[in-house]
Amino acid sequence: MNPKDILYSLPTLSNKLPDIEEGSTKPGKQVLELHEDDWRQIELVTHRLEASIENDLRAVARIHQKHRQGAGFNALHTREEVPSPLEGTWLTLEEVRTHLGETASWLDGVSFQGVAGLVAGGFAVKLPSGLTLYGLQRGGHIRVLALRSPEGLTGTEGDIRLMAGLAARHQLYLVDWCRVDQFPPTAAHFQEWLSGRS
Repeated sequence: MNPKDILYSLPTLSNKLPDIEEGSTKPGKQVLELHEDDWRQIELVTHRLEASIENDLRAVARIHQKHRQGAGFNALHTREEVPSPLEGTWLTLEEVRTHLGETASWLDGVSFQGVAGLVAGGFAVKLPSGLTLYGLQRGGHIRVLALRSPEGLTGTEGDIRLMAGLAARHQLYLVDWCRVDQFPPTAAHFQEWLSGRS
């Protein structure tokens, strides 16, 4: 097969995957398992990086406009403008735990399909609706806070309000890179994002 005929299923990827913790293993643990391509595709990004967000979104939009081929894309954009999405914020893991409350289910970490170990500094928490927040922390300070939204969610209103409240406190946009969308931190806008994914 000609390499030029190979299509990408997504229009964009994060430019860097996180490290895997040496000696870690996921068997017997409750973990969020992701395909590598899904890393940071939907995430919260500080408003301070609005110009960088726009630059990457414009590049992804060009992939949609010029490189769509059937169900896929003959090129993709590797995002480099936002390597540290929460730069300058002071969001802590303890704050997220307190904010989400006792109905949230904390997992043992994050892993990638086909990889035995766990993401170094990774964390994941499943909300009652099935929405899952995950990311990276160092010393309790959150560096990445991303979102996974499986299909068939129900009863999302309360979880959306919780997420939007946390995002509003730290002035974080919800950015859906593949959909070329960003939303300000309000429950109405976050619900609009979720409705567009169903």
